[in-house]
Amino acid sequence: MERIQSCYPFLDCGIYPNAYCIKHIKIKVNHWMEHLQSNIIEGKLLNPGMGTYNNKKITVFGANRSGIAIAILLHGNGAKISITDSRKKDELSDELRQLNELEIDFFLGGHSEDCIKDSDLIVVSPGVPLDIPILEKAKQDGIKILGELEVAARHCPAPIIAITGTKGKSTTTLLTAAILEKCNIFNSVVVAGNIGVPLSSKITELTPKDICVVEVSSFQLETTKLFCPLVSVVLNLSRDHLDRHGTMEAYFTAKSKICKNQTESEWIVLNITDEYERRFAENTYAQKTYFSDDINSHTSSNNWIKDKASRIGAELRIKNEKIGLYSLNHGRANYVCDTEELPLAGAHNIRNVLAAIVVGTILGIQPSIMRKALLDFTRTHPALEHAFEKVATINGVDYINDSKATNVIATNAALESIDRISMDQQYSKRVILIMGGYDKGNDYSSLVEPIQRHVKSLILLGEHTHNIQTTFNDCCNIDHVSKMDQAVELAEDISDHGDIVLLSPANASFDMYSDYKARGEAFKKAVLDLS
Repeated sequence: MERIQSCYPFLDCGIYPNAYCIKHIKIKVNHWMEHLQSNIIEGKLLNPGMGTYNNKKITVFGANRSGIAIAILLHGNGAKISITDSRKKDELSDELRQLNELEIDFFLGGHSEDCIKDSDLIVVSPGVPLDIPILEKAKQDGIKILGELEVAARHCPAPIIAITGTKGKSTTTLLTAAILEKCNIFNSVVVAGNIGVPLSSKITELTPKDICVVEVSSFQLETTKLFCPLVSVVLNLSRDHLDRHGTMEAYFTAKSKICKNQTESEWIVLNITDEYERRFAENTYAQKTYFSDDINSHTSSNNWIKDKASRIGAELRIKNEKIGLYSLNHGRANYVCDTEELPLAGAHNIRNVLAAIVVGTILGIQPSIMRKALLDFTRTHPALEHAFEKVATINGVDYINDSKATNVIATNAALESIDRISMDQQYSKRVILIMGGYDKGNDYSSLVEPIQRHVKSLILLGEHTHNIQTTFNDCCNIDHVSKMDQAVELAEDISDHGDIVLLSPANASFDMYSDYKARGEAFKKAVLDLS
């Protein structure tokens, strides 16, 4: 894609470098789509076109949202669909109801070899591990295996902004979408992906005049081959999902597929303060942009990116004794808003906002438009439920549901948010923290210092608590319980006026609950039962 030199990367604004030129933004996005289409025609992206699925036998693994959505999409384009799931029919009644009118073969209660017999393609849902025996056999038989995200993206007519990271994906996805909606450049802004709406469920509604903001997980990315978003965003990377990926290197490899196929015509947004981000920068041809929440480490002066950075970014600066968020554009720092104005608490959310600002800057959206979008932002989307969500204040004690904190970095972020509260109210050691669950190979050592600083009592819940107990033995009082209502009742008994009871498990929920949402609902019910 041809670069136009101007204040904004997607603009040619003549003598008005800050002009809001919607026409030129649309032109540049259209140029990018033409570039993408030319690669498809030349075979570089191997997009087969939806019509080529006619009479092809495709097996979909996983009858969840993603599996059902891709089955419907491919069936509508002439494919012969089989769906296989380890669950039995009576466990899938709600899911299968959506497919009642379609001619689909089902292989339920396990994955027999018959389900892949004569298959031309296998499409796996994100929750299906790639090392199960039936998929190993499929590989040996030479059957191509792709993920739902890969297949959907190949047929997406709209540009894609893809957002990943260990923590903050959903919030950043919604913040980015809010900015894009406020600028009124695109016919529609579609939010999809790991946020609860499969991209494949939106394909038939999209046109090149729309834009998709897609949250992507490592499970989705590991089954991509040619995925190439217009902008990729990598928020952070820390130990997570090692029960699935095995090692941090394998986890990084899966995540790095977000930018593997990007060229100089695309962009990547990186967190300058994250130790893994340099490796992402070294593994892509995309134009690099950066954000930093470290006032002492501006993107413009950081040594390791000095010779490689584009002139686009976002950072914090102090002005008039206030900390402000600024977009950086070709040497110009443009004020967006103050941190204290943001409707989201916590240092981690400042980083999420900065990442969204960089995306807006790449697309040429004025700082004043981004400011309005950010200040109008609300937590109403279901994806933000169970993420540092205040449930109630009972007898002067705040109860906070952070069940979505399924890894150490997320619990660390929750305690960072307590830092902000502590500075405002001048207290510490007032947190009763409920932790535990299904351990995905966590290293808890980074939580020692914040737990020593903030937590007066630790309540452990779930199967895998030995490592937690060992790590924090000398930090605070530790109790064990077997049920959520017991944890909440114990927290009430030992709490004092001004304390915070925080559910932030740092673990998955699968030992006791179907997902983090069910765990969060159990916490909320137990809290509300106290009043």
